[in-house]
Amino acid sequence: MYRIVLFVLLMWYSASAATALDYSVHPNTSKRLTAIMAEGDVEPGDSERLIGFINAQPRRPVIAIYLSSPGGSLYEGMKLGRLFRDWRIKTVVEGGRECASACALAFLGGHDERGPWRSSSDNSLLGFHAFRTPGQELQDEGETQKVVADVLRYGHQVDAPLELLVLTFATPSYEMYWLDEVEICALGIKLWSNSSDRFIC
Repeated sequence: MYRIVLFVLLMWYSASAATALDYSVHPNTSKRLTAIMAEGDVEPGDSERLIGFINAQPRRPVIAIYLSSPGGSLYEGMKLGRLFRDWRIKTVVEGGRECASACALAFLGGHDERGPWRSSSDNSLLGFHAFRTPGQELQDEGETQKVVADVLRYGHQVDAPLELLVLTFATPSYEMYWLDEVEICALGIKLWSNSSDRFIC
């Protein structure tokens, strides 16, 4: 019986670890920049693992994280965003990549020493929608209000545009609102043009 329980626990841990964010050194790493690639689902524990990953890298003056994730844990996404703000980590969604749901909330935490620093690309996807709890019954009114309050508080903490939070709550959880280039620029997010090889806003 003990061996069966141990086997189930190991299988559960392996499955959980496999879906969490995977951190690796991004090719843009240089003498001044620690560039980190983060791919996979946002899962509890990703923030602590990111701290460990950063601490294992040589110290450099600038840190940027390149996000590629369909989403995951709402609260872990906000935890990551606060970490980005506190550690002055720039957030990037590079060409051909997607950052949606909990990843998009984490993306909003991107900062440098002067304030918010977030960038997307003209051929990447940045998507927002209302939160949900897959596989569970609908939350009651009190629980829903608490989550909404937590997201609004988070938005204030990371200096996120209020318009983005409105879009988040206005889009049903089973849909995704993908920002277009005009919206990205209007919201103060840097937009990289692959054709001209520069920021166009």
